[in-house]
Amino acid sequence: MFTVDVVIAAAGSGKRMGAGRNKLLLNLQEEKEVVENSPERISSETKGLTLLEYGLKAFRQFPGIRTVFLVVSSSDRPVLEPLQEQEGLVLVEGGKRRQDSVHKALEQIDQNDEPPDMVLIHDGARIFCTEELIERVLKGCREKGSAVPVIPLQDTVRKILPREGATNGVMESWQRSFSEADLTCELLDRSELYAVQTPQGFRFEDLWKASLKSQKENWEVTDDASLLEKTGKSIHPVPGEAGNLKITTSEDLAWARWKFQSA
Repeated sequence: MFTVDVVIAAAGSGKRMGAGRNKLLLNLQEEKEVVENSPERISSETKGLTLLEYGLKAFRQFPGIRTVFLVVSSSDRPVLEPLQEQEGLVLVEGGKRRQDSVHKALEQIDQNDEPPDMVLIHDGARIFCTEELIERVLKGCREKGSAVPVIPLQDTVRKILPREGATNGVMESWQRSFSEADLTCELLDRSELYAVQTPQGFRFEDLWKASLKSQKENWEVTDDASLLEKTGKSIHPVPGEAGNLKITTSEDLAWARWKFQSA
């Protein structure tokens, strides 16, 4: 019997959404914020259901998951503290970067007398993760040692490059405008490109060793699979889900509310 723990990164600030607070504390059911600095609101199962509470359900209901480690910011911790009253849910204060936050959770897991065989790392903003996807990731991890959900890209993709001799980089040009930029672009083969999602599954020992090395050598990575890849381990894809969208912008939030209300 494999043991499984989950780390959910939920320490965001909501800046890209312009929410003025962690977007996961926004209400999923209404067109206004309802979560105040009040423990009673976050513990509600009906009125005022937050994105975070909804996103936790698939993991809390999935058989075989031992503990969920929820990584939160110090400013959000007071309002989220009541969640720790639930059995098998632990709050962890996040770090400066996402990878630092995940490391702190892994560190706490490692202090357990019996660390898990596998660990799932999940973006808290992907609130529509299903139990079927969790099962696919765990199955892939059991068989291959790692599993990352991916979905094929639907749009044509081009790589943007500065022209030879251009003085500005791509990001500098992006911040000004493409019309003023000295850029060129080349077509990429869409059939070989996939968007990566979470939860990502790993053997705990493998990811913990990679995270320790990352902290020591100050690696910069965009996801947890990249940590493992930098240690020479292979990353194995499994089918993701189109509905497993990361809620980042106000448009994403409107879509999430529509999807929730339409269910």
